[in-house]
Amino acid sequence: MTNKPSPKELANRELARRELARRYLRNFIDYTFEDPRGFKFNWHHDEIIKKLQKVENGEIKRLMIFMPPRHGKSEIGSVRFPAYLMGKNKDRQIIQASYSGDLATDFGRQVRNLVNSEQYRKVFTTELATDSQSKSKWNTDGRGVYNAVGVGGSVTGKGADILIIDDPIKNRQEAESQTVRDQVYSWYQSTARTRVMPGGAIVVILTRWHDDDLAGRILGDAEDGLWDVLHYPAIAMEDEEYREKGEALWKDWYDVDALEAIRKDVGPYEFSALYQGMPVDDASKLFKNEWIKHISMEEVLKKRTFCYITYDVAFAQKEESDYIGEIINFVDEDGTWHVMSNKLKMNPAEFLDRLFIMYNRYKPEWIGVEAVSFESAVKPFLDIEMRKRNFYLPLKMLSHKGVNKYTRIQGLVPRYSNNAILHIERKADDLEDELNSFPKGRHDDVIDALAYQLDIAESPTTYDQNMEEDIYEDEGIDQYMGI
Repeated sequence: MTNKPSPKELANRELARRELARRYLRNFIDYTFEDPRGFKFNWHHDEIIKKLQKVENGEIKRLMIFMPPRHGKSEIGSVRFPAYLMGKNKDRQIIQASYSGDLATDFGRQVRNLVNSEQYRKVFTTELATDSQSKSKWNTDGRGVYNAVGVGGSVTGKGADILIIDDPIKNRQEAESQTVRDQVYSWYQSTARTRVMPGGAIVVILTRWHDDDLAGRILGDAEDGLWDVLHYPAIAMEDEEYREKGEALWKDWYDVDALEAIRKDVGPYEFSALYQGMPVDDASKLFKNEWIKHISMEEVLKKRTFCYITYDVAFAQKEESDYIGEIINFVDEDGTWHVMSNKLKMNPAEFLDRLFIMYNRYKPEWIGVEAVSFESAVKPFLDIEMRKRNFYLPLKMLSHKGVNKYTRIQGLVPRYSNNAILHIERKADDLEDELNSFPKGRHDDVIDALAYQLDIAESPTTYDQNMEEDIYEDEGIDQYMGI
Protein backbone atom coordinates (compact mmCIF):
# COMPACT_ATOMS: atom_id res chain seq x y z
CA MET A 1 0.00 0.00 0.00
CA THR A 2 1.40 3.39 -1.00
CA ASN A 3 1.72 5.86 1.84
CA LYS A 4 -0.05 9.11 1.11
CA PRO A 5 2.02 12.23 1.74
CA SER A 6 1.12 14.08 4.89
CA PRO A 7 -0.34 17.60 4.77
CA LYS A 8 3.06 18.94 5.87
CA GLU A 9 4.83 17.09 3.04
CA LEU A 10 2.30 18.44 0.52
CA ALA A 11 2.81 21.95 1.87
CA ASN A 12 6.58 21.61 1.60
CA ARG A 13 6.28 20.37 -1.97
CA GLU A 14 4.11 23.35 -2.84
CA LEU A 15 6.60 25.76 -1.26
CA ALA A 16 9.40 24.10 -3.22
CA ARG A 17 7.45 24.51 -6.49
CA ARG A 18 6.91 28.18 -5.76
CA GLU A 19 10.58 28.72 -4.97
CA LEU A 20 11.66 27.03 -8.19
CA ALA A 21 9.11 29.13 -10.13
CA ARG A 22 10.68 32.26 -8.63
CA ARG A 23 14.14 31.18 -9.70
CA TYR A 24 13.64 29.65 -13.11
CA LEU A 25 11.50 30.64 -16.09
CA ARG A 26 10.74 27.05 -17.03
CA ASN A 27 9.33 26.27 -13.59
CA PHE A 28 7.41 29.56 -13.64
CA ILE A 29 5.75 28.60 -16.94
CA ASP A 30 4.88 25.17 -15.62
CA TYR A 31 3.48 26.56 -12.35
CA THR A 32 1.37 29.35 -13.85
CA PHE A 33 0.00 27.62 -16.93
CA GLU A 34 -3.78 27.61 -16.69
CA ASP A 35 -4.39 24.27 -18.39
CA PRO A 36 -4.43 21.66 -15.60
CA ARG A 37 -2.48 19.32 -17.87
CA GLY A 38 0.34 21.86 -17.83
CA PHE A 39 2.41 23.27 -20.67
CA LYS A 40 3.47 20.50 -23.08
CA PHE A 41 7.19 21.15 -23.08
CA ASN A 42 9.28 19.94 -25.99
CA TRP A 43 13.05 20.22 -26.18
CA HIS A 44 12.83 23.32 -28.40
CA HIS A 45 10.84 25.12 -25.72
CA ASP A 46 13.63 24.39 -23.27
CA GLU A 47 16.14 25.90 -25.72
CA ILE A 48 14.05 29.08 -25.99
CA ILE A 49 13.75 29.25 -22.21
CA LYS A 50 17.51 28.82 -21.71
CA LYS A 51 18.18 31.80 -23.96
CA LEU A 52 15.49 33.96 -22.36
CA GLN A 53 16.79 33.09 -18.91
CA LYS A 54 20.17 34.47 -20.03
CA VAL A 55 18.44 37.64 -21.21
CA GLU A 56 16.90 38.04 -17.76
CA ASN A 57 20.28 37.39 -16.14
CA GLY A 58 21.93 40.01 -18.35
CA GLU A 59 24.13 37.46 -20.15
CA ILE A 60 22.46 38.01 -23.55
CA LYS A 61 21.64 41.52 -24.81
CA ARG A 62 20.42 40.70 -28.32
CA LEU A 63 18.36 37.61 -29.14
CA MET A 64 16.44 36.47 -32.23
CA ILE A 65 14.14 33.45 -32.28
CA PHE A 66 13.11 31.99 -35.67
CA MET A 67 10.56 29.20 -35.50
CA PRO A 68 7.43 28.06 -37.38
CA PRO A 69 3.90 29.25 -36.59
CA ARG A 70 2.04 27.61 -33.70
CA HIS A 71 5.13 26.14 -32.04
CA GLY A 72 4.89 27.99 -28.72
CA LYS A 73 7.45 30.75 -29.23
CA SER A 74 5.01 33.63 -28.55
CA GLU A 75 3.39 31.96 -25.55
CA ILE A 76 6.82 31.67 -23.96
CA GLY A 77 8.50 34.83 -25.24
CA SER A 78 5.67 37.35 -25.35
CA VAL A 79 3.37 36.22 -22.54
CA ARG A 80 5.19 34.18 -19.87
CA PHE A 81 8.57 35.88 -20.17
CA PRO A 82 7.40 39.50 -19.63
CA ALA A 83 5.35 38.44 -16.60
CA TYR A 84 8.37 36.61 -15.21
CA LEU A 85 10.56 39.67 -15.80
CA MET A 86 8.14 41.87 -13.87
CA GLY A 87 8.05 39.36 -11.05
CA LYS A 88 11.81 39.21 -10.77
CA ASN A 89 12.01 43.00 -10.75
CA LYS A 90 8.87 45.09 -10.32
CA ASP A 91 10.75 48.21 -11.51
CA ARG A 92 11.43 46.86 -14.99
CA GLN A 93 10.12 48.68 -18.04
CA ILE A 94 9.05 46.60 -21.01
CA ILE A 95 7.96 47.56 -24.51
CA GLN A 96 6.15 44.86 -26.47
CA ALA A 97 5.68 45.47 -30.22
CA SER A 98 3.95 43.54 -32.97
CA TYR A 99 2.71 44.19 -36.51
CA SER A 100 -0.50 45.73 -35.21
CA GLY A 101 -1.56 47.56 -32.10
CA ASP A 102 -4.36 45.01 -31.63
CA LEU A 103 -2.00 42.04 -31.48
CA ALA A 104 0.42 43.86 -29.19
CA THR A 105 -2.50 44.87 -26.96
CA ASP A 106 -3.68 41.26 -26.84
CA PHE A 107 -0.23 40.24 -25.60
CA GLY A 108 -0.52 43.05 -23.04
CA ARG A 109 -3.90 41.75 -21.88
CA GLN A 110 -2.54 38.23 -21.41
CA VAL A 111 0.52 39.44 -19.50
CA ARG A 112 -1.57 41.75 -17.30
CA ASN A 113 -4.06 38.99 -16.50
CA LEU A 114 -1.21 36.64 -15.64
CA VAL A 115 0.36 39.19 -13.29
CA ASN A 116 -3.06 39.63 -11.69
CA SER A 117 -3.68 35.89 -11.27
CA GLU A 118 -3.77 33.93 -8.05
CA GLN A 119 -1.00 31.57 -9.16
CA TYR A 120 1.29 34.51 -9.94
CA ARG A 121 0.76 36.04 -6.51
CA LYS A 122 1.83 32.74 -4.96
CA VAL A 123 5.21 33.14 -6.66
CA PHE A 124 5.94 36.88 -6.79
CA THR A 125 5.08 39.94 -4.73
CA THR A 126 4.72 42.15 -7.83
CA GLU A 127 1.19 43.46 -8.29
CA LEU A 128 -0.61 45.72 -10.74
CA ALA A 129 -0.90 49.35 -9.75
CA THR A 130 -4.40 50.05 -8.47
CA ASP A 131 -5.14 52.46 -11.33
CA SER A 132 -3.88 50.12 -14.12
CA GLN A 133 -6.91 49.06 -16.14
CA SER A 134 -5.57 49.46 -19.69
CA LYS A 135 -4.46 46.41 -21.63
CA SER A 136 -1.86 48.26 -23.70
CA LYS A 137 -0.22 50.29 -20.92
CA TRP A 138 -0.11 49.36 -17.26
CA ASN A 139 2.10 49.83 -14.25
CA THR A 140 3.26 47.63 -11.42
CA ASP A 141 3.15 48.59 -7.76
CA GLY A 142 6.82 49.50 -8.22
CA ARG A 143 8.20 51.67 -11.00
CA GLY A 144 7.65 49.02 -13.65
CA VAL A 145 5.77 49.88 -16.83
CA TYR A 146 4.46 47.66 -19.64
CA ASN A 147 3.73 49.28 -23.01
CA ALA A 148 2.22 47.47 -25.99
CA VAL A 149 2.54 49.16 -29.39
CA GLY A 150 2.04 48.33 -33.02
CA VAL A 151 5.05 48.53 -35.32
CA GLY A 152 5.12 52.11 -36.54
CA GLY A 153 3.41 53.36 -33.40
CA SER A 154 4.75 56.03 -31.11
CA VAL A 155 6.81 55.15 -28.05
CA THR A 156 7.89 58.71 -27.34
CA GLY A 157 8.58 59.23 -23.65
CA LYS A 158 8.67 55.48 -22.99
CA GLY A 159 11.76 53.51 -22.03
CA ALA A 160 12.59 49.80 -22.19
CA ASP A 161 14.86 47.62 -20.11
CA ILE A 162 13.61 44.87 -22.43
CA LEU A 163 12.25 45.50 -25.93
CA ILE A 164 10.32 42.51 -27.33
CA ILE A 165 9.30 42.55 -30.99
CA ASP A 166 7.05 39.62 -31.96
CA ASP A 167 6.07 39.17 -35.63
CA PRO A 168 6.62 42.67 -37.06
CA ILE A 169 5.31 41.60 -40.50
CA LYS A 170 1.64 40.67 -40.86
CA ASN A 171 1.39 38.73 -44.12
CA ARG A 172 2.90 37.98 -47.52
CA GLN A 173 1.56 41.21 -49.03
CA GLU A 174 3.43 43.29 -46.46
CA ALA A 175 6.54 41.12 -46.74
CA GLU A 176 6.75 41.65 -50.50
CA SER A 177 6.35 45.43 -50.20
CA GLN A 178 9.69 47.23 -50.23
CA THR A 179 7.89 50.25 -48.80
CA VAL A 180 6.53 48.32 -45.82
CA ARG A 181 9.87 46.64 -45.15
CA ASP A 182 11.62 50.03 -45.24
CA GLN A 183 9.01 51.48 -42.87
CA VAL A 184 9.40 48.63 -40.39
CA TYR A 185 13.18 48.96 -40.35
CA SER A 186 13.03 52.75 -40.13
CA TRP A 187 10.67 52.46 -37.14
CA TYR A 188 13.05 50.00 -35.48
CA GLN A 189 16.08 52.24 -36.03
CA SER A 190 14.64 55.64 -35.25
CA THR A 191 11.92 54.81 -32.75
CA ALA A 192 12.07 51.41 -31.05
CA ARG A 193 15.83 51.01 -30.78
CA THR A 194 16.25 54.46 -29.27
CA ARG A 195 13.92 53.56 -26.38
CA VAL A 196 16.21 50.81 -25.05
CA MET A 197 17.90 51.75 -21.79
CA PRO A 198 21.70 51.53 -21.37
CA GLY A 199 22.43 47.87 -20.73
CA GLY A 200 18.96 46.91 -21.92
CA ALA A 201 18.11 43.92 -24.11
CA ILE A 202 16.22 43.36 -27.37
CA VAL A 203 14.37 40.14 -28.21
CA VAL A 204 13.02 39.62 -31.74
CA ILE A 205 10.61 36.70 -32.15
CA LEU A 206 9.31 35.97 -35.60
CA THR A 207 8.30 33.72 -38.42
CA ARG A 208 10.47 34.57 -41.41
CA TRP A 209 8.70 36.04 -44.42
CA HIS A 210 11.47 37.52 -46.54
CA ASP A 211 15.27 37.70 -46.75
CA ASP A 212 14.91 41.44 -46.24
CA ASP A 213 12.42 41.30 -43.35
CA LEU A 214 13.31 43.01 -40.07
CA ALA A 215 15.51 40.14 -38.90
CA GLY A 216 17.32 39.94 -42.24
CA ARG A 217 17.88 43.70 -42.32
CA ILE A 218 19.15 43.85 -38.72
CA LEU A 219 21.51 40.90 -39.15
CA GLY A 220 22.76 42.26 -42.45
CA ASP A 221 23.79 45.52 -40.80
CA ALA A 222 24.98 44.11 -37.46
CA GLU A 223 28.49 43.22 -36.41
CA ASP A 224 29.26 39.50 -36.41
CA GLY A 225 28.44 37.90 -33.08
CA LEU A 226 26.30 40.77 -31.80
CA TRP A 227 23.09 38.78 -31.98
CA ASP A 228 22.33 35.35 -30.57
CA VAL A 229 20.11 33.60 -33.14
CA LEU A 230 17.98 30.57 -32.25
CA HIS A 231 16.69 29.03 -35.47
CA TYR A 232 14.83 25.74 -35.61
CA PRO A 233 13.04 24.80 -38.87
CA ALA A 234 9.87 22.73 -38.73
CA ILE A 235 11.68 19.86 -40.45
CA ALA A 236 15.37 19.51 -39.65
CA MET A 237 17.57 20.35 -42.63
CA GLU A 238 20.65 18.81 -41.01
CA ASP A 239 21.49 16.73 -37.97
CA GLU A 240 21.03 18.74 -34.78
CA GLU A 241 21.71 18.06 -31.13
CA TYR A 242 18.21 16.75 -30.43
CA ARG A 243 17.05 15.46 -33.81
CA GLU A 244 18.29 14.17 -37.14
CA LYS A 245 17.73 15.44 -40.66
CA GLY A 246 14.13 15.09 -41.73
CA GLU A 247 12.63 14.97 -38.24
CA ALA A 248 9.85 17.30 -37.09
CA LEU A 249 10.54 20.03 -34.55
CA TRP A 250 7.54 19.26 -32.32
CA LYS A 251 6.45 15.82 -33.49
CA ASP A 252 3.84 15.41 -30.74
CA TRP A 253 2.08 18.51 -32.09
CA TYR A 254 3.03 18.61 -35.79
CA ASP A 255 4.55 15.38 -37.03
CA VAL A 256 6.25 15.12 -40.43
CA ASP A 257 3.04 13.96 -42.14
CA ALA A 258 1.18 17.00 -40.82
CA LEU A 259 3.97 19.30 -41.92
CA GLU A 260 4.11 17.73 -45.37
CA ALA A 261 0.36 18.28 -45.67
CA ILE A 262 0.91 21.94 -44.81
CA ARG A 263 3.70 22.13 -47.40
CA LYS A 264 1.31 20.87 -50.07
CA ASP A 265 -1.36 23.37 -49.00
CA VAL A 266 0.82 26.48 -48.81
CA GLY A 267 3.38 25.56 -51.48
CA PRO A 268 7.16 25.23 -51.28
CA TYR A 269 7.85 28.99 -51.35
CA GLU A 270 5.74 29.77 -48.27
CA PHE A 271 6.77 26.61 -46.47
CA SER A 272 10.45 27.38 -46.94
CA ALA A 273 9.98 30.85 -45.45
CA LEU A 274 7.37 30.37 -42.74
CA TYR A 275 8.11 26.85 -41.57
CA GLN A 276 11.76 26.36 -42.42
CA GLY A 277 12.88 29.92 -41.68
CA MET A 278 14.61 30.07 -45.08
CA PRO A 279 12.99 32.93 -47.01
CA VAL A 280 14.15 33.59 -50.53
CA ASP A 281 13.07 36.75 -52.31
CA ASP A 282 12.17 36.57 -55.98
CA ALA A 283 15.04 38.84 -57.00
CA SER A 284 17.68 36.50 -55.60
CA LYS A 285 16.15 33.26 -56.88
CA LEU A 286 17.90 31.72 -59.86
CA PHE A 287 14.82 29.68 -60.78
CA LYS A 288 11.65 31.76 -61.05
CA ASN A 289 8.30 30.46 -59.83
CA GLU A 290 6.69 30.96 -63.22
CA TRP A 291 9.19 28.56 -64.82
CA ILE A 292 7.93 25.58 -62.84
CA LYS A 293 5.41 23.75 -65.03
CA HIS A 294 3.68 20.46 -64.31
CA ILE A 295 2.41 17.49 -66.27
CA SER A 296 0.56 14.37 -65.18
CA MET A 297 2.22 10.97 -65.32
CA GLU A 298 -0.67 9.81 -67.49
CA GLU A 299 0.30 12.37 -70.14
CA VAL A 300 3.96 11.36 -69.97
CA LEU A 301 3.08 7.71 -70.54
CA LYS A 302 1.37 8.64 -73.83
CA LYS A 303 4.64 9.95 -75.23
CA ARG A 304 7.58 8.11 -76.71
CA THR A 305 10.34 8.71 -74.19
CA PHE A 306 13.76 7.52 -73.10
CA CYS A 307 14.47 7.33 -69.38
CA TYR A 308 17.65 8.53 -67.67
CA ILE A 309 18.35 8.39 -63.94
CA THR A 310 21.04 10.48 -62.24
CA TYR A 311 22.35 10.60 -58.69
CA ASP A 312 24.25 13.11 -56.62
CA VAL A 313 25.88 11.03 -53.89
CA ALA A 314 28.06 12.01 -50.95
CA PHE A 315 28.55 9.10 -48.60
CA ALA A 316 29.91 10.03 -45.18
CA GLN A 317 32.24 7.85 -43.16
CA LYS A 318 29.54 6.66 -40.83
CA GLU A 319 26.78 4.10 -40.70
CA GLU A 320 24.22 6.47 -42.21
CA SER A 321 24.88 8.40 -45.37
CA ASP A 322 24.14 12.02 -46.15
CA TYR A 323 21.21 12.81 -48.43
CA ILE A 324 21.33 11.45 -51.97
CA GLY A 325 19.67 13.38 -54.78
CA GLU A 326 17.81 11.23 -57.32
CA ILE A 327 16.29 12.35 -60.62
CA ILE A 328 14.21 10.17 -62.95
CA ASN A 329 13.91 11.90 -66.30
CA PHE A 330 11.70 10.91 -69.25
CA VAL A 331 12.89 12.67 -72.41
CA ASP A 332 10.42 12.90 -75.31
CA GLU A 333 11.02 13.29 -79.03
CA ASP A 334 11.04 17.09 -78.75
CA GLY A 335 13.82 16.92 -76.17
CA THR A 336 11.53 18.00 -73.31
CA TRP A 337 12.40 16.58 -69.92
CA HIS A 338 9.70 15.19 -67.62
CA VAL A 339 11.24 14.75 -64.19
CA MET A 340 10.56 13.13 -60.86
CA SER A 341 12.79 13.61 -57.82
CA ASN A 342 13.64 11.97 -54.54
CA LYS A 343 15.83 12.93 -51.62
CA LEU A 344 17.10 9.70 -50.14
CA LYS A 345 18.84 8.81 -46.92
CA MET A 346 20.53 5.43 -47.17
CA ASN A 347 23.84 3.74 -46.62
CA PRO A 348 26.00 2.35 -49.48
CA ALA A 349 24.50 -1.15 -49.23
CA GLU A 350 20.96 0.20 -49.49
CA PHE A 351 21.95 2.43 -52.40
CA LEU A 352 23.41 -0.55 -54.24
CA ASP A 353 20.05 -2.33 -53.99
CA ARG A 354 18.32 0.88 -55.08
CA LEU A 355 20.19 0.88 -58.39
CA PHE A 356 18.85 -2.57 -59.34
CA ILE A 357 15.33 -1.70 -58.16
CA MET A 358 15.24 1.51 -60.21
CA TYR A 359 16.57 -0.20 -63.31
CA ASN A 360 13.95 -2.94 -63.11
CA ARG A 361 11.23 -0.34 -62.57
CA TYR A 362 12.11 2.17 -65.32
CA LYS A 363 14.58 0.43 -67.68
CA PRO A 364 16.69 3.61 -68.12
CA GLU A 365 19.05 4.04 -71.06
CA TRP A 366 21.68 5.19 -68.60
CA ILE A 367 22.12 5.52 -64.86
CA GLY A 368 24.50 8.39 -64.16
CA VAL A 369 26.26 8.56 -60.80
CA GLU A 370 28.65 11.16 -59.45
CA ALA A 371 31.94 9.33 -59.52
CA VAL A 372 33.95 10.54 -56.54
CA SER A 373 31.98 9.10 -53.62
CA PHE A 374 30.44 6.29 -55.64
CA GLU A 375 33.68 4.75 -56.85
CA SER A 376 35.13 4.47 -53.35
CA ALA A 377 32.01 3.53 -51.39
CA VAL A 378 29.83 1.50 -53.77
CA LYS A 379 31.39 0.53 -57.10
CA PRO A 380 33.69 -2.29 -55.88
CA PHE A 381 30.69 -3.98 -54.24
CA LEU A 382 28.44 -3.25 -57.22
CA ASP A 383 30.91 -4.93 -59.57
CA ILE A 384 30.77 -8.07 -57.42
CA GLU A 385 26.98 -7.90 -57.23
CA MET A 386 26.58 -7.52 -61.02
CA ARG A 387 28.79 -10.56 -61.64
CA LYS A 388 26.83 -12.50 -59.04
CA ARG A 389 23.52 -11.58 -60.69
CA ASN A 390 25.00 -11.97 -64.17
CA PHE A 391 23.49 -8.62 -65.05
CA TYR A 392 25.32 -5.39 -65.74
CA LEU A 393 23.66 -2.04 -65.16
CA PRO A 394 24.10 0.69 -67.83
CA LEU A 395 26.18 2.93 -65.56
CA LYS A 396 27.95 6.16 -66.46
CA MET A 397 30.40 7.74 -64.07
CA LEU A 398 29.83 11.49 -64.00
CA SER A 399 32.28 14.19 -63.04
CA HIS A 400 31.98 17.93 -62.54
CA LYS A 401 35.28 18.34 -64.44
CA GLY A 402 36.37 21.20 -62.22
CA VAL A 403 33.22 23.26 -62.90
CA ASN A 404 31.78 24.67 -59.68
CA LYS A 405 28.33 23.61 -58.56
CA TYR A 406 26.64 26.99 -59.14
CA THR A 407 27.81 27.08 -62.75
CA ARG A 408 26.69 23.50 -63.37
CA ILE A 409 23.24 24.17 -61.95
CA GLN A 410 23.02 27.48 -63.82
CA GLY A 411 23.16 25.39 -66.99
CA LEU A 412 19.56 24.35 -66.28
CA VAL A 413 18.23 27.91 -66.57
CA PRO A 414 17.81 27.93 -70.39
CA ARG A 415 15.77 24.74 -70.22
CA TYR A 416 13.53 25.98 -67.41
CA SER A 417 13.03 29.42 -68.94
CA ASN A 418 12.00 27.81 -72.25
CA ASN A 419 9.59 25.28 -70.68
CA ALA A 420 11.86 22.40 -71.68
CA ILE A 421 11.68 20.87 -68.18
CA LEU A 422 8.32 19.76 -66.82
CA HIS A 423 7.74 18.41 -63.33
CA ILE A 424 5.58 15.34 -62.99
CA GLU A 425 2.68 16.23 -60.71
CA ARG A 426 3.22 15.42 -57.02
CA LYS A 427 6.50 13.69 -57.86
CA ALA A 428 9.01 16.53 -57.69
CA ASP A 429 8.45 18.19 -54.31
CA ASP A 430 12.06 17.70 -53.17
CA LEU A 431 13.33 19.29 -56.36
CA GLU A 432 10.94 22.25 -56.07
CA ASP A 433 11.99 22.90 -52.48
CA GLU A 434 15.62 23.20 -53.55
CA LEU A 435 14.88 25.23 -56.67
CA ASN A 436 12.86 27.62 -54.52
CA SER A 437 15.82 28.45 -52.28
CA PHE A 438 18.77 28.12 -54.67
CA PRO A 439 21.41 29.55 -54.42
CA LYS A 440 20.74 30.56 -50.78
CA GLY A 441 19.38 27.23 -49.59
CA ARG A 442 21.37 24.84 -47.46
CA HIS A 443 20.84 21.82 -49.68
CA ASP A 444 21.15 21.24 -53.41
CA ASP A 445 21.55 17.45 -53.71
CA VAL A 446 18.51 17.03 -55.96
CA ILE A 447 19.24 20.03 -58.20
CA ASP A 448 22.80 18.78 -58.66
CA ALA A 449 21.46 15.39 -59.71
CA LEU A 450 19.24 17.21 -62.23
CA ALA A 451 22.22 19.18 -63.55
CA TYR A 452 24.00 15.88 -64.26
CA GLN A 453 21.17 15.06 -66.69
CA LEU A 454 22.76 17.61 -69.02
CA ASP A 455 25.63 15.13 -69.48
CA ILE A 456 23.60 12.08 -70.49
CA ALA A 457 19.99 12.82 -71.46
CA GLU A 458 19.08 12.47 -75.13
CA SER A 459 15.73 12.46 -76.87
CA PRO A 460 14.65 9.35 -78.82
CA THR A 461 15.00 11.36 -82.06
CA THR A 462 18.53 12.49 -81.23
CA TYR A 463 19.41 8.96 -80.20
CA ASP A 464 18.09 7.55 -83.49
CA GLN A 465 20.06 10.16 -85.47
CA ASN A 466 23.22 9.37 -83.57
CA MET A 467 22.73 5.66 -84.22
CA GLU A 468 22.24 6.38 -87.93
CA GLU A 469 25.41 8.49 -88.03
CA ASP A 470 27.35 5.70 -86.31
CA ILE A 471 26.13 3.21 -88.92
CA TYR A 472 27.14 5.52 -91.78
CA GLU A 473 30.54 6.10 -90.24
CA ASP A 474 31.04 2.35 -89.78
CA GLU A 475 30.31 1.84 -93.48
CA GLY A 476 32.69 4.60 -94.44
CA ILE A 477 29.90 6.70 -95.93
CA ASP A 478 29.80 10.43 -95.48
CA GLN A 479 26.08 11.10 -95.19
CA TYR A 480 26.59 14.81 -95.55
CA MET A 481 27.99 14.24 -99.11
CA GLY A 482 24.72 12.58 -100.04
CA ILE A 483 26.45 9.36 -101.06
